[in-house]
Amino acid sequence: MGKPSNNHSNLSAIEIPDLVLGSIKNFRNFDPELILDYQFRDGKLVIFISEIDRMESIQEFRSTIEAFLYEIERGVSPETEAYVEFRFDQNFTELHFSVNRTLFEQDVSAKMIELSIVEDALKYQLSSRKPIGVTVYYNDAEMNEIFLTRSYLQKK
Repeated sequence: MGKPSNNHSNLSAIEIPDLVLGSIKNFRNFDPELILDYQFRDGKLVIFISEIDRMESIQEFRSTIEAFLYEIERGVSPETEAYVEFRFDQNFTELHFSVNRTLFEQDVSAKMIELSIVEDALKYQLSSRKPIGVTVYYNDAEMNEIFLTRSYLQKK
């Protein structure tokens, strides 16, 4: 396992460009039950997983997003109290957070939440074979204006 082979007819290939989820030079297969094989090809890491695992990965991300939306709607969790609304496009290339700016700027977990969602969005894009890149917009809910924009892996 983990050695290049040519028998991938029953597997789904996922191409991961260098530096999307880290340096491909540092890749180690720590999950051989999920990643059944891998290759380095044309400056990309190509992992081979079962189609079932690929589809489960996509569904897992959707479930994570739904849970985050639910917590925002409930409005009782301290981790999401700064958030008013969360919207996104079909490929998760644009994430729009509407926030209470004062609470957001005091929230030490906000950057961690953003990075977690962005990382999951990139994994979703890879698994779904969608364009890779995420732009995050923060809108001040009270003033109704964007006050912060961040881009991760510019869309090509």
